[in-house]
Formats: sequence, C-alpha cells, structure tokens
Amino acid sequence: MSIDLIMEDARWKTLNLFSIANAAFKETLSQLNLKSENFICCVLACSGEKIKELNAQFRGKNNTTNVLSFPSKAGNYATKSISKFKASTDPFELGDIAIAYEVCKKEAGVSKIKFEDHVYHLIIHSVLHLLGYDHEEEKNAAEMEKIEVQVLANLGISNPYL
Repeated sequence: MSIDLIMEDARWKTLNLFSIANAAFKETLSQLNLKSENFICCVLACSGEKIKELNAQFRGKNNTTNVLSFPSKAGNYATKSISKFKASTDPFELGDIAIAYEVCKKEAGVSKIKFEDHVYHLIIHSVLHLLGYDHEEEKNAAEMEKIEVQVLANLGISNPYL
C-alpha cells in the first residue's frame, strides 16, 4: 500500500480521501519515473486547529495552513538520488502529510475550483516536498509548478495556476 491514511477529522469522509491521496501519490511518482510500490507516506486528515498546532510545534508559525509536509529524513534529499533507489523488502518511507479540511474547503471556494481537485493538487504538492522539491526560489518554484500541472493534467484536472 502506498498511502496510510489517518482520519482525525470526520468531515473528510465527505470525500474518498484515501482514493484521492493514492491516485495523487502514484501519479506524482510515475511522472518522476519512480515506482509507487517502492514508497509509502502517511496522510493525516485533520482540522485547521490541529494543523495550526503542528505548524506552531514544527515550524514556529502560530497560524493555520492548508497542508504540511514532514520528510522522513532530516533535510531535503534530491529526487535524483531517490530515483536510483533499489526496492528492498520494505518500501522507502517518504514522510508524512497533514491536510486541514476547512482551510482546503475555503481555498477551493475562494478559487472557484472543485474541492476534490484542490485536494488532489495539495497532495501532489506535498509529495513533491517529501521528495525534496521546494518553491523558495523562482527557478525551483517553476519546476515544481510544471510537475504539478502535468500530474494534474494526467488525472484530468485543469491547471489551477491559470
């Protein structure tokens, strides 16, 4: 199994989050020529209050956010080194993702996009962070955005940046 899902906030049951997270995870890895069966991650489906606590505890920011990514290894590792990963008996643990229901729901409404499509995008975005991608510099942001848009297109979802 590629994704472990912890459903902490029952409102997430309005979506098939397990299916969405798995599809986003598998398609993102496939886009990068990685086999999803070689990797796992955990998704915490939580509330805005919980993500605010996590943001304060781990990032020193006392505010809510839509999604957080926690790579399993300290520091970022280059996708190029992960792409050389050889399957062993146990899949490589990429890390954890926390996603906040009401924050994502509100953002989707403001952007006038389907809630489900926004969740796909955020999971893709987070998986890329787990793989070491970031958007701190313009060049890196453009690369990350290009991958996100392609993965979304592969899933039949329109470019959210337009």
